[in-house]
Amino acid sequence: MAEEHERIDFEEELRRYWRREPFIPFDIVTSSGDRYHIPHPGLIAFGSNVIIVALRSTGIQLVRKNQIVAVHVHEPSI
Repeated sequence: MAEEHERIDFEEELRRYWRREPFIPFDIVTSSGDRYHIPHPGLIAFGSNVIIVALRSTGIQLVRKNQIVAVHVHEPSI
């Protein structure tokens, strides 16, 4: 079991990237291996237990917060 200081608060991490100026696209990765690309901050919203993702190809996707295992930031090319 992970120690308390090793635990990552993915919601706070997502919110930090969501508010970042300038915005840098990121992916949300779930425990099932699904990956949701967030190219614009207007494409996600925060619910009490879910992250709501608007996908261009399939519409709205609800991602349970407790299923998020990683956030992958697409750092800009220099």
